[in-house]
Amino acid sequence: MDFWFLTFLFTVAILIAVGGALLLVGYMATLPAAFDFGWRVWLPTLLLPVFGPLWFARSHWAEFARPGKQLLFGVLLLLAAVGLLYGAGPHFVDRMAAGIK
Repeated sequence: MDFWFLTFLFTVAILIAVGGALLLVGYMATLPAAFDFGWRVWLPTLLLPVFGPLWFARSHWAEFARPGKQLLFGVLLLLAAVGLLYGAGPHFVDRMAAGIK
């Protein structure tokens, strides 16, 4: 195994784990609170898993700034992981395929 491949794999795994955890924590903080504001607020929060809680946190930023930041950074970390996977992933596949031949 290549050191850089292991570093790449570890980086993608950590980005996905931390981003997913932040997204889950932010979602669990905004969803129950959205029920207090009526069905016009909790329905989009419930039905749109990422954009609904972000919209709710932005609408009530004074009370929900922390969950909003958790949701935002979680989405950014997941996007970084996907970008890294699709950006550098083919490079490592080509290197590994060349080593098999």
